[in-house]
Amino acid sequence: MARIRVLPEGLTNRIAAGEVVERPASVVKELVENAIDAEASRVSIEIQGSGCRTIRVVDDGFGMEEDDVILALERHATSKIEKDEDLAAIKTLGFRGEALPSLAAVSKFELISRTRASTAGTQIFIAGGIVKKVSQCGCPPGTQVWVRDLFFNQPARRKFLKTEKTEFGHVADILTRLALSRPEVHFSLRLRSRQVHDWPGAVDLQQRIAQVYSKNFSQSWLPVFQEQDSVRVEGYLSPPELHRSSSRMLFLYVNGRAVRDQLLRVAILEGYRTLLPKGQYPLGVLLLELPHRYVDVNVHPTKAEVRFQDPRDLAKMVTRAVRTALSGMERRRWTRPLAAKDWQRTVRTHVQKELEQVPMENMSVAEPEQARYSALDFLWTESPARQDIPEEKEEKPGGVFGDLTVIGQLHQSYILCESEDGLVLVDQHAAHERVFFEIFRREAMVGELPSQMLMVPETLEVTGEEAAWLEDSLAIFSKLGFGLEPFGSNTFVVRAVPAVALRQEVQRLLLELVASGCEGARSLGADALLEKLLQSMACRVAIKAGQRLGMDEMVALLQQLDGLDLSSTCPHGRPLWWKLTLGEVERMFDRA
Repeated sequence: MARIRVLPEGLTNRIAAGEVVERPASVVKELVENAIDAEASRVSIEIQGSGCRTIRVVDDGFGMEEDDVILALERHATSKIEKDEDLAAIKTLGFRGEALPSLAAVSKFELISRTRASTAGTQIFIAGGIVKKVSQCGCPPGTQVWVRDLFFNQPARRKFLKTEKTEFGHVADILTRLALSRPEVHFSLRLRSRQVHDWPGAVDLQQRIAQVYSKNFSQSWLPVFQEQDSVRVEGYLSPPELHRSSSRMLFLYVNGRAVRDQLLRVAILEGYRTLLPKGQYPLGVLLLELPHRYVDVNVHPTKAEVRFQDPRDLAKMVTRAVRTALSGMERRRWTRPLAAKDWQRTVRTHVQKELEQVPMENMSVAEPEQARYSALDFLWTESPARQDIPEEKEEKPGGVFGDLTVIGQLHQSYILCESEDGLVLVDQHAAHERVFFEIFRREAMVGELPSQMLMVPETLEVTGEEAAWLEDSLAIFSKLGFGLEPFGSNTFVVRAVPAVALRQEVQRLLLELVASGCEGARSLGADALLEKLLQSMACRVAIKAGQRLGMDEMVALLQQLDGLDLSSTCPHGRPLWWKLTLGEVERMFDRA
């Protein structure tokens, strides 16, 4: 007796429904996507009883004739594709021809549709995949669908659904994703008789974002735009200080299709590197437009995932677009770039202090004075690699931070400043850390950090794993300003250290950097690893919390912040300043 048999059509439809219809939100997604594909300008959704009792979706799209209505309920019947080549250029949200028959297989399904050229519409009733009635009826152009008693013939599936509030939350989330992808369409959502959302057609994405979110919440989002050849990246992302512990409010679209794509999420986070705390995600909407032949959307039953032809190049482009947007944010926030003279003074002053206070026995065997100035000369000598440093101009110090009036220091950790409309608190360690990190990164990009030879070399002992990694990473440490040479199995000789770290305990600093780098090497690329080490360096040499600063030192630090491209957070993503408005202070004292 044969063991293999062809499954009956009703059973295959219910199996397909298990892939397409997970919960009421899946029903809404499929029906609204069909409405969008039908070029609807208005889509209305009404929910009863978490969606299990009734889901009604009405659109004003181009509708269907009677023959098409009947065929639409057959599996793999679709108007979206005809031949193999069409799979490589899918422009619609739906194309598999499984949505309607899968919905009809697990519900009591009713569909009414009429084209604009027809005088009468077609009405069809289906229960559990069995057609009960087909007739003509009067109706406006477009399509109306009722899905009643969802999973009535699959009680086990229905039992695993969550509460009405939770299921409706998923419906609202799906509609939000679809509404952001189609700003020109009017969407409305009702729960029983209550209007929950009503988003009229918007002129652009920015206006739709303002509809979906509060205007105050979304107006600070940064515009993103990057175009290269036939690929375009655009949208809006939140500034670094606005973030969440999950990526639920980061919406990604590829050719108008909402997707969940780890590659794109990682590319966006790469753009925010050193600006967000660990485990935090930005908010926003990012749309990618690229030729349809460059992306395969036929890799997931619910069409939620895609595969790119050149994922690496696309990821680099997205990261570049995010970084450009963030740099633009800082340029708009701060009124002037730091002149080369001020930029040079930032490190020159610190290095001068370090060289003056370091014990003479740790200096090079060359003439001490010559060695002292050679470090400074190396740092600021013009060379072809340093053409990106702007020409020195005499400018009056100023800018957002530079224009603040310093009024004191709180617990020797926070700089208190008076602004025109409130009080600004600056974390002195975070601020100084960001200043040094940006300087270090700039120096490492064009060469190496200036270093100082030690008169008496020191030795460094590490573990076997760290020794193997460090020997392969000597070039990275050379960029950091360290002169290291292997000396035995797990031992290295330290012949030079960064000029800005002369007062640090060399062994302790190096052990921290080696441990951090060896751990990061497992998951980070070369550039990210270098930045991680630069972060650790900046953290060690920056002024610390609990360190008393003079008024001139606080003013100088604020002026240095004005010269940075990114000055909202420390390199680890923590905010480095916070503002308390005068209105908030007055409310504290019941004066508002």
